[in-house]
Amino acid sequence: MIKFFRKIRQKMLAENKFSKYLLYAIGEILLVMIGILLALQVNNWNENRKLRINEISALKEVRRNVDQNIIRLKSFSENDSRLINTGKKLITIFKDENSIYNDSINTMFGLVGTYDPYYAIDGAYENLKQKGLNLIQDDDLKQVLIELFEQSLPNLEQAGNAFEYEVSKRKNDMAISYFETGRTFFSMRPNNFNELKNNQEFFNFLTWAMAAKKLTISHRKNSLDETNKAKYLLEKYLEEIDK
Repeated sequence: MIKFFRKIRQKMLAENKFSKYLLYAIGEILLVMIGILLALQVNNWNENRKLRINEISALKEVRRNVDQNIIRLKSFSENDSRLINTGKKLITIFKDENSIYNDSINTMFGLVGTYDPYYAIDGAYENLKQKGLNLIQDDDLKQVLIELFEQSLPNLEQAGNAFEYEVSKRKNDMAISYFETGRTFFSMRPNNFNELKNNQEFFNFLTWAMAAKKLTISHRKNSLDETNKAKYLLEKYLEEIDK
């Protein structure tokens, strides 16, 4: 092709057709420029396509993390609710002057103040951060994921787990003082049930542990709501771009 254009130029110069040669040269330059622009456009298209493929792949992995966190948060919330109900039953028993001891109460004592820490699943999000969060082209989705994985879930881990640990620590103190040794936390037999019923320190612990668990439930519910929001935006965005 280059030899073909060179022959045309040489022929025009030989025939002393300078004006035509000038027009031809300008046209040739424009043709080359158009070719370069087209090549750049194709290259940009290929690069954008690669970025979009990487974005889709990364977000699908993040969606798996989101789904896993939703399942775990729901499971934790259900367990928290059972612990709350157990605590309420114990408080009712303690307030009833006519209540008597039976072995089933051991399990109830064991459940109250159970240490139940939550750790978020965020491996895919951390991988995405290494690639660069700018890979996500939707700013709203990007912000929601940042708030979820860098604020909501970490706060649930740090503050919530610290609170749960404090409850468990105080439960251990109660176990040493008022329950038989050599038993697990899941089945605690009181040294003297009737005396324990009238023990203000243990009753205060019982009510405080319930209040703490309710606060934990509230935090986990907020995190679950934010995780569900992230799931909705993720699925909506992936439907738009993964076609």
